[in-house]
Amino acid sequence: MERFLTLKYYFVALPDPNFQFTKLTFAVGLLLLLAGVALGIYRKKYLKDVITKKIIRKYPGLLKTYGLLVLILLLVRETGIPYLSMRIWWVVFLIFFLYSVIKFLYTYRREYKKRSVHAHKRSINKKYLPAKKR
Repeated sequence: MERFLTLKYYFVALPDPNFQFTKLTFAVGLLLLLAGVALGIYRKKYLKDVITKKIIRKYPGLLKTYGLLVLILLLVRETGIPYLSMRIWWVVFLIFFLYSVIKFLYTYRREYKKRSVHAHKRSINKKYLPAKKR
């Protein structure tokens, strides 16, 4: 545990080549890629709620990007490229990933409430407008 708290552990130019979590990391990268594709398909074909559709518009692409980054970091780690296979890149990736997940959860609730109130007001006002000409 003590070695995780030192900066040298994260900034070693070429970490230990015996990375024991290769299969798990590869599975996580593929899972993120597939989740991005599945969310994109679900959003376009099956999601009926217009507000949710607009809010999650950018997240399929973001999931695909994160999955691709995991696979690239794994490839760099397995090939043993100095300075690109440092552990600090995994920490930076994890920080950005957690930030985007927390931001999504926070903004989804806030945006959904705001947009649903706005949509309700628009539907009430639309009731009194004249019909469109044919």
